[in-house]
Amino acid sequence: MNPLTVALEFVDTINSEETADGIARRLSDLSLSFGFSNFCLATIPESGQPFDGCILLSGWKPEWQQRYLDRDYVRHDPIVAKARNATRPFLYSSVSSDRSLSANALQVLNDAKDFGMHDGVCVPIHGQQGFQGILMFAGAEARLNEREISVLHLVGIYACSRLRELSGSGVSRPRHRLTPRELECLKWSAAGKTSWEISQILTISQHTADWYLASAARKLHAANRTHAVAEGFRLGLIR
Repeated sequence: MNPLTVALEFVDTINSEETADGIARRLSDLSLSFGFSNFCLATIPESGQPFDGCILLSGWKPEWQQRYLDRDYVRHDPIVAKARNATRPFLYSSVSSDRSLSANALQVLNDAKDFGMHDGVCVPIHGQQGFQGILMFAGAEARLNEREISVLHLVGIYACSRLRELSGSGVSRPRHRLTPRELECLKWSAAGKTSWEISQILTISQHTADWYLASAARKLHAANRTHAVAEGFRLGLIR
């Protein structure tokens, strides 16, 4: 299907989605239709704030997300830096061609290429209450015309708006900010499933299941998976 058709259909029907995971699946399909392999919908953290609490929906490869968080790349990411002041979408290539980029900024861009993210488009999202977040698509290359970029701008606004409606209070997710997939894995772990069993249920690799569970444990300040499940019950995340 033509990517523009997919994007316009997204805008027309996104309000029918009832879960954050549903929005994530729709964004993943849209991303692939435009030739992108990754996406991320997030807020931009204040200085010193970790990025993992700002990720609203992630379609990043787990290995890349792990590296990005472990190395605190958000402090040096030139895409995020430009997004702070941008009002319209921009291509990654408009940033990577800047000869004044620092060595740390170039390191982020070069490392992203190792995960297939050579180019992309970043969509700043603004609403009635001002700046709300960014939607980033990345992949091998970004060959977008002005109309396609404008439609992706609409996609970002509509996706963020629907997510706000589902959360009931701004763009922030529920407390502790577990992603839908992290919470899903944690719930299956609470049901006694092993990482391998979870991987089969969710059609992901065992490594990815382990990564989601480890990420959930880190966000819940848990020492291990069992502790994370206990925290999930205590906080009402698992019922």
